[in-house]
Amino acid sequence: MSHPFKGSPNLPFNIVSNPPPAAEKQDIHQALASLPGPRKAYKWYYATKPAADEMDNPREGLHEFLRGYFFLKSADWKGNDPKALKAWEATEIAKMPYYYVMPLEAGMRESVRILMSKEDPGVVKKLSDRWFPDKDLSVYTDAYGRNGFQGGLNWYRVVTDSNYMKDVELFAGRKIDVPLLFISGKQDWGTYQEPGAVEKLDEVCSQFKGTHIVDGAGHWVQQEQPEAVINLVSKFLKQIKVDRISY
Repeated sequence: MSHPFKGSPNLPFNIVSNPPPAAEKQDIHQALASLPGPRKAYKWYYATKPAADEMDNPREGLHEFLRGYFFLKSADWKGNDPKALKAWEATEIAKMPYYYVMPLEAGMRESVRILMSKEDPGVVKKLSDRWFPDKDLSVYTDAYGRNGFQGGLNWYRVVTDSNYMKDVELFAGRKIDVPLLFISGKQDWGTYQEPGAVEKLDEVCSQFKGTHIVDGAGHWVQQEQPEAVINLVSKFLKQIKVDRISY
């Protein structure tokens, strides 16, 4: 949900007669930093040592930060108009908002603050209360206030480091072999943040059951449009049951 599977690794078999392709020439991070408005990719920022401390502090501003973060990635923020990106190139991925491709010198809190500075707090609260009221957000605020963000950010440390990802090569060439349905919000940039991934789902999943883009939802599709998600999942499960009986 909201993040397509891009496929398992491809190992360079027969490398004596068929050498692996040369590494890509463009350093995407250098290219992003060289843009007229210098930028950086959020996954690699989250993998840095300072990220957790910058996210955790100051604690008294945590609720405001999280409210902005959830709002900006929802369908309620009018700045979300996702489109498929042509390639993993700086000028293309820089089309994504600051919460994915950040200003070079800003942390995530600052990136969110920049975008939220243009929003009316009263309007934000009114819109957000429909699907994520403050009493629910407070559960997250309290949890992150106690535990910090480092546990979650460790995922980014792993996926951005080729040394940590070596174990994934055990699954080279494998597909997802269980029935799979991809659900995402129409206003979610997450669908397109890795160019070409969502379009390849039927190639990397042996029992792919289709893509459903839900209007009126951003990255939090199950919270923003719960009825639509429940209906899609129910139909999916019923179809699987029919398929298994037929088989």
